[in-house]
Amino acid sequence: DSLSRIAARTGHRMNAVIRLNGLAPPYRLRVGQSLRLPLATGAPRAMPVPRPRPSSSASPAATPPPASAPPTGARAAPSPAAKAPPRRRLFSPPKRAASTFLAPVAGRVIGRFGPREGGLHNDGINIAAPRGAPIKAAENGIVAYAGAGFGSFGNLLLIKHADGWMSAYGHAQTLLVKRGDQVRRGQVVATVGTSGGVTRPQVHFELRQGTEARNPERYLAGGGLS
Repeated sequence: DSLSRIAARTGHRMNAVIRLNGLAPPYRLRVGQSLRLPLATGAPRAMPVPRPRPSSSASPAATPPPASAPPTGARAAPSPAAKAPPRRRLFSPPKRAASTFLAPVAGRVIGRFGPREGGLHNDGINIAAPRGAPIKAAENGIVAYAGAGFGSFGNLLLIKHADGWMSAYGHAQTLLVKRGDQVRRGQVVATVGTSGGVTRPQVHFELRQGTEARNPERYLAGGGLS
């Protein structure tokens, strides 16, 4: 878990959680740590940080509702109250096609990986692209989540890859695959849009290895981004 993910899930502002708990940068959480969350009445309550559960993938993004959490981008927004989709067993992802990943779209990077103002952190990159442009799977994998259960990222895909990797694709206009689908490297899985509150067509793209968010630009095959 991370602060922005907890804030998104509980409907609180991340900065309010930071102030209430007296946290200091870089705002990393410990397993088993409890956080105080403000209630509508102003009275705080404690929320334990969940302990990790055994999984074939260590990535927290590997468990979509009720088995997944959103990637931790620079934005945090309340999660809509929606029914969790039926549980379906996800098979092991297929072998990777390459040691690098593909950029999901060709375009200009308008949001870099790393710290943001206000103590936030962008765990991925944001790529501007034309509305309706195809979004491609970065590698062979299995769709772990496909939906709009997390407002800040809009229509979101999470794809589980071999070797403990996970990729995320947010702000899509249309999702072309569903949870449990096996996808190929380069397969069109969605289209570019402005869902989740952004005003400019773009893709929020993340790569995670285990529980760690990685800077996607360091792992992408050359070409496609500027």
